[in-house]
Amino acid sequence: MQAEFISHGKTILMGEHSVVYGYNALCLPVKGLTLTTAVTPSDNGEGPNLYTTHYHGLFAEAPEEYAGLHSLVQGLILDQNLPSKVSLTYTGEIPMERGLGSSAAVAIGTVRAINAYYHLGMEEKDIVEWANHAEDITHGGASGLDVATVKSDHLVSFNKTDGPQEITSQLGAYLVISDSGELGSTKEAVSQVREQVASSDEKKSNLDALGDLANNAIEAWNSSNVNQFGSLFNKAQEILSSFSLSTRAIDRINRTALENGAIGSKLSGSGLGGVVISLVRDSNAARNLREKLLGVARDVWIEAI
Repeated sequence: MQAEFISHGKTILMGEHSVVYGYNALCLPVKGLTLTTAVTPSDNGEGPNLYTTHYHGLFAEAPEEYAGLHSLVQGLILDQNLPSKVSLTYTGEIPMERGLGSSAAVAIGTVRAINAYYHLGMEEKDIVEWANHAEDITHGGASGLDVATVKSDHLVSFNKTDGPQEITSQLGAYLVISDSGELGSTKEAVSQVREQVASSDEKKSNLDALGDLANNAIEAWNSSNVNQFGSLFNKAQEILSSFSLSTRAIDRINRTALENGAIGSKLSGSGLGGVVISLVRDSNAARNLREKLLGVARDVWIEAI
C-alpha cells in the first residue's frame, strides 16, 4: 500500500514582497518542474522516515530546515495516533531555495499524500490550511501565494483579502526562467524588506509602487499587452534592487537577457539568489535566449504564457 502525489513548481511574475503587505501578486505555475511525494510502509521497521535528496533518516533526527515538514507529520500522523511506521519519499526536479515553490510543492504534496494514505477524507480548505501552516514555519510567515499556485493549473492573482483568483487567459508570450545558482532565503529577504520599510519612508513608497505595478501587470495580461508587461518587469527589477535583493549573478543574467532580445527581465521570488524571469514574444526568441543565458546561468527553462 502506498499513496503518491505529483505537484509542480511556480514562479512569481509580479508582486513579490508587496504581497506580504496586502497588495496583489501574479504567480505562474511552472508545470515543467515537478515533485513527487510518496507515503509507503516503512522498510526498516521504524518511522516516520524521511527520504529526500539531502537527508535519509528518521523525522525525529531531521535537521531544522525540515521543521515545516515535521509539523505536518506531527500534526497529521503522530498527534492523531495513526500508525507511524511509514516513509515519506520526495523525488523530482524543483531546485530548492530558488523561489520556484519547492517548499510549497513539498507541503501540498505531503498533506495530499498523507490524506490519501490514511484515508482521512480532508476537505480542500483543510489541506490548504495545513500546507500554509508548514510554509509559515519554513519561511517565518507566508502569504499563501505559493501554495495557491502549486495547486493550480492557471495563473493566480492573489491578495490576502480576496485570496487566490485564477486567470485562465494567456498573455501570448514566452517566459525564460534562469537559475542563478545562488540559494535564496525567503525568511532573510522578507525580514530585510520589513526592516527597511519600517525605518524609511522612501522604502515604504517603493513598496507601494511595487504593489501598483502588480495591478498594472494584471491589466496588461488581460489585454495581452506584451510590451507593457515587459516594461513592468524592468520597473519592478529597479524597485527590488533598491531593497538590495538583487545580486551580481542576478544582475548579470538580467543584463544578458535584455541584450539578447528580452522585452523585460527581473528577479522572481524573495531575491538574494534564486531565479530570473525574462519575457520574449515567441518560441524562437525563447530558444535563442535560452542558449545565451546558459552561459551565465546554472540552468534555464522555458514556459509558454
